[in-house]
Amino acid sequence: AAGSSDKTTKLWDIASGKVIQTLTGHSNLVKSVVFSPDGKIVASGSNDNTIKLWNVATGKEIRTFTAHTSFVTSLAFSNDGKVLASGSSDKTIKLWRLNLDDVLARGCSHLQQYFISHPETLEKLKVCQNQSLFLAAAPTLVIQGEKLATEGKYEEAVAKFQKAKKWDSKLDINPEVKAAPAFVTQGIEQAILGDFSGTFKSLKQAQKLDPKIDLDPYTEGVQDNTEFVAKQLAAEGFINKQSLIPKAQEYLKQGDFTKAVATYTEIEKLQPSKQTLANSWNSLCWEGSLRGYAKDVMFACEKAVSLIPDDGNIRDSRGLARALTGDTKGAIEDFEAYIEWIADPQAKAKRQSWVKDLKAGKNPFTPEELQKLQSE
Repeated sequence: AAGSSDKTTKLWDIASGKVIQTLTGHSNLVKSVVFSPDGKIVASGSNDNTIKLWNVATGKEIRTFTAHTSFVTSLAFSNDGKVLASGSSDKTIKLWRLNLDDVLARGCSHLQQYFISHPETLEKLKVCQNQSLFLAAAPTLVIQGEKLATEGKYEEAVAKFQKAKKWDSKLDINPEVKAAPAFVTQGIEQAILGDFSGTFKSLKQAQKLDPKIDLDPYTEGVQDNTEFVAKQLAAEGFINKQSLIPKAQEYLKQGDFTKAVATYTEIEKLQPSKQTLANSWNSLCWEGSLRGYAKDVMFACEKAVSLIPDDGNIRDSRGLARALTGDTKGAIEDFEAYIEWIADPQAKAKRQSWVKDLKAGKNPFTPEELQKLQSE
């Protein structure tokens, strides 16, 4: 352990040479540091005239002594750990009677809320463990397990759920079933890599563990058709891997409308999810409208709206195409739908300005405005 002029005390692992705890709380440099005989507590003396006791395992402050009137320059524990001696620039030596068990108990009590939200620390610190804390911390273990499952870490998630059940036997969960979403995540990750068989296998495993599981949590409703979902995910993985949407957008920028439409049509044939397909057609609608193809891309605008009619961005794109093709009434309807849907005040204000111009018979989409929209 080392005290520093940076007002901290650091605990070092001798074998690795790495800092394992940084103790912060003093308001001036730390001049003296000493471990209790059992190694569970470290005391620090500072130029802020105080002595602090710290829990070595957690790095949390247990107690502060404030009787000195000047710098605390030296510290020492008695062999039995029941007395702490402190020397100070105030020309005194003070003896502090300690009951380390009581000090530790106070520290444990002080850290109860921390243990509840950090059960991994409670697990390491046996001196503070009791059934009441185990029961209180069990829900946090469940939350941690759920997070691990959504990250695709099945075994780690199962371990968390098992620990939660051990700490609270009344928890009505099956660790293996509860961790099943990990295989869904794994399936999605495999789809991104273009591994259809791996995706199918992972989704099958998820469904085997939990027959009621939603195989595609990113779409509406519960998806339970393994082959259908696997094909959709594989299609989306291929679309992402081949960068088809950015490629089509680049064709539009280059003025090659035919190739752009062909690429978007290729995406449709791959039969991705409704959301991905709608986003694809919406991309053609918006980008095409901005680049002078509003009339030609209207079919894409309509397809996107038919797939997800309540999506404000999709309505916004069709509104632009409608405005540019002379359908003022339809454009106003779409922009007003977007205004009601969007939370962003700047985006809302811009559409309100467009609607105001359209109602006044003005065209808000000047070449300058379209150019500005392209750069957003």
